[in-house]
Amino acid sequence: MLEKTGPLWAKRSSRQLVRGDRPAGRGAHAAWEPPVADPEAGHRAALEAFERAAMPERKTRPLEAPPAGWMRGLATGDLPVRWNDRTVRYLEYFRDTTRGRTLLKGWMVRAGRYERLVRAILREHGLPEDLMMVALAESGFRPEVRSRVGAAGLWQFMASTARVYGLEVSFWVDERLDPVLSTHAAAAFLSDLHARFGSWELALAAYNAGYGVVMTSMARNNTNNYWTLAAAESGLPFATTHYVPKILAAAIIGRNRRVFGVADGQIERLPPADWVEVTAPPGTKLSDLARAIGAAPDLVEAWNARYHRGRTPPGRPSTVRIPRAARPRYVSARGELAARAARLHVHRVRAGESLSRIARRYGVTERALRRTNGIRDAAEVTFGTRLFVPPGKSKKKPPPPEARPLVATAPLSPAPGERLVFFEVARGTSPRAIAAVFGIPWDHIAAWNDLDPRATLPTGLWLQVLVSEDFDPVAAGVSILEADEVEHVVRGSAAHLEAMLRRRGLVRRGYRVRGRDTMAKVARRFGMRVADLARINGLARNAKLERGDTLVVYVEKGRTRGTVSAPAPAALYGPATAPPPRAPSTPTSASVPGRRDGRAHRKAP
Repeated sequence: MLEKTGPLWAKRSSRQLVRGDRPAGRGAHAAWEPPVADPEAGHRAALEAFERAAMPERKTRPLEAPPAGWMRGLATGDLPVRWNDRTVRYLEYFRDTTRGRTLLKGWMVRAGRYERLVRAILREHGLPEDLMMVALAESGFRPEVRSRVGAAGLWQFMASTARVYGLEVSFWVDERLDPVLSTHAAAAFLSDLHARFGSWELALAAYNAGYGVVMTSMARNNTNNYWTLAAAESGLPFATTHYVPKILAAAIIGRNRRVFGVADGQIERLPPADWVEVTAPPGTKLSDLARAIGAAPDLVEAWNARYHRGRTPPGRPSTVRIPRAARPRYVSARGELAARAARLHVHRVRAGESLSRIARRYGVTERALRRTNGIRDAAEVTFGTRLFVPPGKSKKKPPPPEARPLVATAPLSPAPGERLVFFEVARGTSPRAIAAVFGIPWDHIAAWNDLDPRATLPTGLWLQVLVSEDFDPVAAGVSILEADEVEHVVRGSAAHLEAMLRRRGLVRRGYRVRGRDTMAKVARRFGMRVADLARINGLARNAKLERGDTLVVYVEKGRTRGTVSAPAPAALYGPATAPPPRAPSTPTSASVPGRRDGRAHRKAP
C-alpha cells in the first residue's frame, strides 16, 4: 500500500521496515501505537475536500432563519440550533450530492444498532438526545474506528480523557470501544463541558478542540460568543469552526430523515442491539463463544469490542454480551468454554523479557503466543502485562542450554556492597520503565553503558546495571542475568572482537601488504567484501595500499595462511572512572511511570 508524503507516494511497508515498526513522527522512545482503523476514510476525505472548497473562509455567518425553500419546513429538536451559512451548506451536501448521500446513508444504517441505547443514556444524564449526532459525526457509529491521533470508539475518546471518566484502557480491555460504557463517559464529559461554558456551541467546540483551547480563545478575544470566536483571526481552530455547524446539521437531519432519504422504509437499518449479559471465564475466546452458541462471530465481537484482543482478560470473570435468544445455549456450552480456557497458563511479563524468551520457556512458538494474545507488535507487551500461554508440545528431552550472551560494555566495576547485573532490552522497553524497575535514574544507567539518552533503545541491547548485593529481581519483577551467566567483555577490546568473531567461526589476523596489492585483491584473497575490509581498517574502498602496511582481516580459521598477528585495536575507553552516585534502592516518584509528586498523574481532557 502506498502513502502520500509531500508530493511523493511511498511504499508504506518499506517505510515501516526502515523505522523498525516504530510510529512515524514520534519521539525516540515511543514504541508502538494501534494502527488507524477507518473504513470510511475515502468518504471522510471527500467531505473534507468539500469543506475546503465550499467553506474556505474563516468567518461563519449566522442567519436569522433558514433560507427560503425546502429548508424552511425542517424541524429542529432538543439541541438548540442557530442557523448559519455552514450548516446550510452541510445540509445541501448530505441531501444533494452523491458522496454526501452515500456517507449519510451508511451512518444511519449503522445507527440503527445503537441509536435507541445511546438516546436512553443521554436521557438518563439529562442531556439533549440529539447529541447522539456527535457519535454519528465522530465515528459513523462504528465502535472499532481509531483515528490517526489515537482517538477510538463511537465517541472518539483519547486514552487520557477516557481514563478521567472511568474507562479502562489497557492491554486487554479498551472500554472506549464499548458502546454502552463509552456513551456514559461521553455524556458525563459533554455535561461537564456544558456546565463550564453554558452553551452547546462552546461545549461542542471544546469537545472537538479541547476546553483549554476554547478558554484561551475566549480570553484573547474577550467574548463568550461562539460565532464571534469562530470568525476571529486568533479565535478557534479552523477545523472546529466546521465541526460545530456539522453537528447542528446532523441534528437537523436526525429530525427530518425522510427529507434526506434515510427514514425507515427508505433504508434498511441494522436491527437494534438486543443482547443479554452473561459471565464468561477468563481467557474465553469470542470466536469460540460465538461458535458455541450459534451466533454470528462479527456480531458477538462488535458487541464485546472492548475485549479488543478477541479474548476476555486473565485474572477475573468477565461480562460478555450475547444474543438474548442464545442464552440457553450459552448455559449448556459454558462448561466446555471454561475447560478450554483453563488449559491456558497465565504468565506475568517481567521487565526485560522478550516474547521469544517467554515462548521458549513454555515450549511454544512465538507465533502461537502472539496469536493467543492478539499481539500485532511486540512493543505492545510491557512490564507487568499478563499473557495467556497456550499448551506447549511435550518434550522428551529438555531443551539444550542457551549459549551465554556476549555482552560488550564500557568498563564499570561494582563498589563494595554492589553487584553488576545485565538486562536485555525488549521491543516495548522504555528508559522510564527501566529506571522504575531498578529504582535508578535513567541518566545513571545511560552513563554506565555509554548510551546516547536521546536515541532509540534497540531491541536486544544489553545493559549493565549496578545494584545492591541484596537486590531481588523476582520481587522487582525484572529478568536479569548475573555476571557468571554472560560473556562480559569491554566494548572495542581485543577480547570483544575475538569473542564476536569466534561466534561467527572467524579469527582476527593481520596481513602485510605486498607490492601490487589492492583493496580488491586483498579482499578477494581472504573471501571478504571490499566494503568490509575498508570499514574494519578505516580506509576508503579505493585507498592506495603501501608495501609493508598491515591490514586487519577477518578470516575463517582454516584460511589463515599468509597472515600475521593482528595489531591491537585502538582502545575506546581510557582508565575506568568512578560511576555516577548510587540512586535510592527503591523507585522514587519521579522515576515511576505514570506518577508525579507521588500521585497518579493523568492528562486532563
